[in-house]
Amino acid sequence: MNADIFRCTTVMAQPPKRAAFKEVTVKTSRRAFTTGLSALALSATMLAVGSAAPASAAPLNAKLEAHHSGKCLDVAEASQADGAFVQQWHCYTTANQNWTLTSLDNGYYKVSADHSGKCLDVAEASQADGAFVQQWHCYDTPNQEWKLVQRPNGYFTLVARHSGKCLEVTGGNIYDGAGVVQQTCEADRPYQEWRLL
Repeated sequence: MNADIFRCTTVMAQPPKRAAFKEVTVKTSRRAFTTGLSALALSATMLAVGSAAPASAAPLNAKLEAHHSGKCLDVAEASQADGAFVQQWHCYTTANQNWTLTSLDNGYYKVSADHSGKCLDVAEASQADGAFVQQWHCYDTPNQEWKLVQRPNGYFTLVARHSGKCLEVTGGNIYDGAGVVQQTCEADRPYQEWRLL
């Protein structure tokens, strides 16, 4: 009986149990440290994305909200037609206000309306200020390619590749139904600034 007690005491006091416990603790600490570094790297990536145009190759789906009015970029009456009027309208849940931004891997994006699959297009590839912006079937042309350029206030301008001009709500109008055009980019025009929602 005394031998059994002695044997039991010996098992409980064995150093390998304690060493094994320390090894597990070290592995857990390393895992926590690695997880912490991964989270830090992800945060840095998110900050980088926040300070520049979205850099992901995967398409991004978003609403585009005008800074000056708080209204969303909208295809009028949810039209499916080529040449349909693009305007600002109060934001609500509808596919004709949802846009897919698809990276072209050259710093530019195709911007297509979810309800129609058609692209944001400067009519007739015009270079002029005030040129009409519409939806049109997507094809390989620079008047359907847009660069998102970050402003210091966190908003973006959308710059047409073919002209270097910005997407603008006509004349800074704040009302529903105001059309969008391309216009020379200016730093003091909040009606050229957009936020992704």
